[in-house]
Amino acid sequence: MLGASFAGAGLCPHILRANDVQNASPIDVSVVKGENVGKITREALDLIGGVKKIVAPGQTVFIKPNYIAGGLMGHDPVTSGEIPHPEVVAAVAEECVKQGAKSVIIGEWFERPLQIEFGGREGKDGAQVKRQIELINKKFGEKIYLVDLRRHTKFFKYVPSNTKLQWLAIPNPVMEADVVISVAVLKTHHWPIPVTFGMKNFVGIMPSVVYGEPRMKLHEAGINQIIVDINKGIKPKLTVISGIYGMEGEGVVISFGGKPVIVGQRLGAGIVIAGYDPVATDATATRIITKGWKPRPVNDDLGVPWYVSHLRLAFLQGLGEIRKSKITVKGCTMDDIAMGWQMPGNNTYPELPNNVL
Repeated sequence: MLGASFAGAGLCPHILRANDVQNASPIDVSVVKGENVGKITREALDLIGGVKKIVAPGQTVFIKPNYIAGGLMGHDPVTSGEIPHPEVVAAVAEECVKQGAKSVIIGEWFERPLQIEFGGREGKDGAQVKRQIELINKKFGEKIYLVDLRRHTKFFKYVPSNTKLQWLAIPNPVMEADVVISVAVLKTHHWPIPVTFGMKNFVGIMPSVVYGEPRMKLHEAGINQIIVDINKGIKPKLTVISGIYGMEGEGVVISFGGKPVIVGQRLGAGIVIAGYDPVATDATATRIITKGWKPRPVNDDLGVPWYVSHLRLAFLQGLGEIRKSKITVKGCTMDDIAMGWQMPGNNTYPELPNNVL
């Protein structure tokens, strides 16, 4: 039944077959709730085995935070839910350094004319990423670097794309890293991507000098498959999602109609989500904020992630897991943290599969 349903979807070549998925091992994703942001970030990492499972001494780490609006729009992008809490980013970076990483690059490609210095209004009460990284570097030596990829990319490396583009240009600091990590924020998104977490976050590394501003060539080629192709190419080893503040509705930024969410007002405290499987981690985050979203898939094991095009494509192409029965959530129970965030006002499910399950 499962294999027949996937084959009938007719979405892309090299799809995951029934024989591949039936014997898949359970995948751990952690969700930890609390007031101390750094503490719950480390607890979330520890529950899945820690950074030691992916970072070896002497390696280079690239961390991609979702810094689409890193203090450049006249308001605090952290409390607005536009970017991850700086303490989450700093805690992940520090754990990599503690594990012996030779260098940790925290980077984003900012489109012209923006030039972020990572020290703007990033965080409540002055909790800036730049200041926190300075403190970590004083403790462990100069090992963490804040980088605008537009100014620090020497060349591109190319990865295959299952779109008309055929190849995608990736900045060399990302491709040369031994370990790539996504640090995202709990956030909805406007059409055609209803949610944006760890996988979608990597669109932010794509060079606007190649794909236009705001990277319209990627959207024109089919952004959902592009997201999958980027993740296939860079192979992220860890996804961490900041759920201290978030965004609902049209999403991505306030200027596009997104509405800030203080997660503590809904759950009693903020949350941090972590996982090594990028698809399973994003699927879990999707389940957390889509309580009450309709239509509901008949197959509850696939659930709402099946209706999120890039997650469905990633699952079908073997990049990771979306089925609830194959994902073990550690820490909080899903019933305790499920929230009914406001759906994007435009088409929430822009690309329903041929076989609606």
